[in-house]
Amino acid sequence: MIIGEKWKMIGAALLLLLDRGSAPVAAQVAGGSASQHKPAVNPGALSGDSAELAAEAQSALSKGDYGGAITSLERLAKLQPGMAEVHANLAVAYYSVGRYGDAVKQGREALTLKPSLVHAHFFLGASLAEGGQCKDALPYLEKDYTRATEPQLKRVLGTDAVRCNMVLNRPDSAVDFIRLLSRDFSDDPEVLYLSSQLYSELSTRASQRLLITAPGSPQAHQLNAEVLEMQEKPNEAEEEYRKVLALNPRAPGIHYRVGRLLLAGPRGSTTVDDARREFEEELTIDPSNAAAEYELGEMARQARQWDLAIEHFARAAQLEPEFTESFIGLGKSLVSAGRAQEAVAPLENAVKLEPQNPNAHYQLSFAYRRLGREQQAQAELAAYKETHEKSVQTQRAIRAGVLGDMSQPQSETPPE
Repeated sequence: MIIGEKWKMIGAALLLLLDRGSAPVAAQVAGGSASQHKPAVNPGALSGDSAELAAEAQSALSKGDYGGAITSLERLAKLQPGMAEVHANLAVAYYSVGRYGDAVKQGREALTLKPSLVHAHFFLGASLAEGGQCKDALPYLEKDYTRATEPQLKRVLGTDAVRCNMVLNRPDSAVDFIRLLSRDFSDDPEVLYLSSQLYSELSTRASQRLLITAPGSPQAHQLNAEVLEMQEKPNEAEEEYRKVLALNPRAPGIHYRVGRLLLAGPRGSTTVDDARREFEEELTIDPSNAAAEYELGEMARQARQWDLAIEHFARAAQLEPEFTESFIGLGKSLVSAGRAQEAVAPLENAVKLEPQNPNAHYQLSFAYRRLGREQQAQAELAAYKETHEKSVQTQRAIRAGVLGDMSQPQSETPPE
């Protein structure tokens, strides 16, 4: 792993936990905050050259000068070979500059001399992991994650455990640690990134195994179709979905996917009818498919068939009570059918389900205005403008993060 500021910060954060007021940093390692621990070495225990080297190491460590600290600690270790705390601090310093093999050696020495030095135990596990010795590291990481209290250290132990478990082909254990990290560091960028990597890797492994062990199965063809969809190859994707249906004519979800592909591609004279048949066929296989009902409702709405649209949207909302778009479609269709009073309830429900959905606020504003409820209409219109702006800013931030592009703001045109 690349050594960067975050590793230096980890070393510094832990070393700052030491009781600098009672003894040299090089002479002790705390298992918690300084106020909770007595000095590991009596201030008078060191004298002469040892005391001078300890002071130099303390000064270097306080400045983040790990190279300087290592020089002093190495000399101090020769003068005081039986002092566990010196070896423990040297292990931390080595770890902080990426000398993991040396850190492991010093960590082991510290624990041999004094098994109770918990931070030596922490850094031994982390050093083994970072040095590629995952099999030896995991027993330390698994024990230490739950008892480490310093956040940066806890995160490192957990992320090391995830990576080591994947290296050793132990995906279940890796997922267990990701769950712990996600609980303890829910918004941490590194944990979020590692989660996406882990689940992507597990998905890739499962996909490869499926294609190797059952290449002609319906599942393999569906997987190929989904990949082709992501690659924006609709014709090839549809062909793969048709192979799924040839092998299993009642495979749920496939007709729906074909219908979506048809609507997303070039429109011909029969495209809409073809897509409608796919959605209707899906509902004969899976009557509980709310998404297919929604698509039929949207097609009817666009054709100004208000009663049919209302029927499909209402069914979609009944099948999936948290399907916000079905409530919005139902409300819009009711308003268009001259039934604005009935539209209020589903649109208010849509706003309740997704308070940050701009379209829900806009459509509710429109329904209120039709009923002459101007004050409420203005309030919803203001909510629409606020949520729309937040949505635009979020999309810009995503584009900037992924593409480095802050251009192409979203249109200010209200939704249909």
